[in-house]
Amino acid sequence: MNNTPISLFGKPIAVKTHACHHDDCEGEPISPCVNLFVKVTNGCNAHCAFCSNANQPITTGFDIDKLFRVIDEALQKELVINRINITGGEPSCVPNRVEQILSRMDERRYQDIHVHLNTNGLLAQSQELMRHPRWDSISVSLHHYDPKKLSEIYSTRVSSQALCFEGIDMMKVNASCNLIQGYIDSTGEAHRMMDFCLEKGFTRLGFVGLMPINEYSRSRFVSLDELKLNEISHCYFTESKNRGADCKCSNYMYNKNLRVLDIYMRHYANPLYCDSSLMFDGQHLRQGFHDDSIII
Repeated sequence: MNNTPISLFGKPIAVKTHACHHDDCEGEPISPCVNLFVKVTNGCNAHCAFCSNANQPITTGFDIDKLFRVIDEALQKELVINRINITGGEPSCVPNRVEQILSRMDERRYQDIHVHLNTNGLLAQSQELMRHPRWDSISVSLHHYDPKKLSEIYSTRVSSQALCFEGIDMMKVNASCNLIQGYIDSTGEAHRMMDFCLEKGFTRLGFVGLMPINEYSRSRFVSLDELKLNEISHCYFTESKNRGADCKCSNYMYNKNLRVLDIYMRHYANPLYCDSSLMFDGQHLRQGFHDDSIII
């Protein structure tokens, strides 16, 4: 992929200039763009063994003014911000911080920017955050349909109330399910997860393989090929996209009782691939997710 020479704060950055390939067909040229990930805290109320943030403390300092200097710099350089991803850790651990960001994003000059929330949805304050009208989309980490199994995965008690989503615009919400051996790891379990998501009002579900960041992830890894979604009645393949050796995904559509669920599957992703990804952690802006890539 050819990158347009663009700099932020005097430092060159890698941006996306072509859409994803469809099978063997190269993606069309697009305006230079980035996704901005805003890590509002390292801390989390869950303690997932596969997570790089496991057992991290809640971050105390966060420079909101600097975050918006970053956003303004990108806009001044006529760089398209595909979306701003509010992530962590768990954003609902610092709800006031997130509310402050959302309040600033309501300003007229930022109203066209897509704002996305990543949350596990376990806390009462996370459900309250999900009700905020400024979100354009929300991703809920939901790795099983059974609260007892979820409690095992998260190493913390998950109540059935955490899966109610009362008063939340479910048209904005998608579920993201990590495949874990002993949990969602087969065609039958995937089918049960799909039905559960439809019952809860989700319109989109993502199945994702674990990233090999530690021994737990390597020993519990489940290939998406093992799901065999094409063997599930009324589940149909729709398209496949890729960025060569860096990542590949497939999409399916599942329907039941006149309800439709879009399904996303990430086959692989290069953890070192960071073109178009910027990350702000409250203090520093980085290209990608690595400590040695500070822009400012």
